[in-house]
Amino acid sequence: MILFLDFDGVLHLEGEGHLPSDGADFCFLPGLEALLREFPQVRIVISSSWRERLAFEALIAPFAEDIRTRILGVTPSRGSGAPHSFAHREGEILAWLQAHGAANEPWVALDDAEWQFDRHKDRLVVCGSFVGFDTEADAALRAHFERTRP
Repeated sequence: MILFLDFDGVLHLEGEGHLPSDGADFCFLPGLEALLREFPQVRIVISSSWRERLAFEALIAPFAEDIRTRILGVTPSRGSGAPHSFAHREGEILAWLQAHGAANEPWVALDDAEWQFDRHKDRLVVCGSFVGFDTEADAALRAHFERTRP
């Protein structure tokens, strides 16, 4: 199972009341990491727009070391992947899967931008931008992971 992971609106709140580096960055990461530890078969690909501004080492730095080792990389830059008027994130995920010979691998995306997905909304766990990774998102993601547990 591959988890495509967004940051803003997922690992911390996005929008009003949240400023980068205000101390709230990655405040929901411990909860996600706890869930991931229950499912060691899950690997992570960062799909956040942060991947376009930061080096890979900086992107993975907030993660605990045991989780950091499970991060495979990042999705390709915007504009790559299957063309679609709105669903850029989905296209980037599909492009990553194709480029890595993983088109048949089970995957799920954890994101707050439902509009970035079109054909694969069944593989999307949506977080509220002003809520982040909460108990509802935890339960939905757990259900995806359970379906592919060895």
